[in-house]
Amino acid sequence: MKLNKYQIAIIIGILSVILVAWIDIQGFNLLGDKYTNGDFSSNVWPHHLLTAIIIFLIPALCYFFFYRRDKSETLAIFLTGLTLFYFSLADIFYFWLQNKSIPETLSWLTNHPIIGKVALLTNNLVTPITLYTSVVLGFILVYFITKFLKDKF
Repeated sequence: MKLNKYQIAIIIGILSVILVAWIDIQGFNLLGDKYTNGDFSSNVWPHHLLTAIIIFLIPALCYFFFYRRDKSETLAIFLTGLTLFYFSLADIFYFWLQNKSIPETLSWLTNHPIIGKVALLTNNLVTPITLYTSVVLGFILVYFITKFLKDKF
C-alpha cells in the first residue's frame, strides 16, 4: 500500500503525540514519581499544553509551506495531534516508553474534559481501560475529521 503525502503527514501528526510523551518523560523526570502519581502543580498544564500545540503545528505548517497550501488539510494534520493528545494517546505512551504499567487509577485525570467523560463509562474512575477506550474514540474521531477535511474542502 502506497501512502500519499497527506496520509504521511497524518501519520507524522500521530507520531508528534508520541514525541510529546517523550518530552514529558524528559522534563518530568525531575519530579520523579510525583508526575506519574499525579502529584504536581497545576501551573504545569498551561506550559505543557503550549508545548504540545507548538509540536502539533510543526508538521501541519511544514505540509502547508513545503507541499500543499491547503488550509483544510493543514488543519486536519494539526487536529490529528491535538485530538489524540486530548484523547490520552500521550498519557499511554508516557507509561509505555518508560516500560511502566499504567496505574490502576489516574485520579488527576478525573476532571479532564474528555477522559473524565469517558470515565463515566467505568464507574467515574480513570483506569487503563478508560485511557485505551479514549484513544480508540480519538482515532475514530481523527479518521472522520481527516476524511471530512480532505474530501469536503
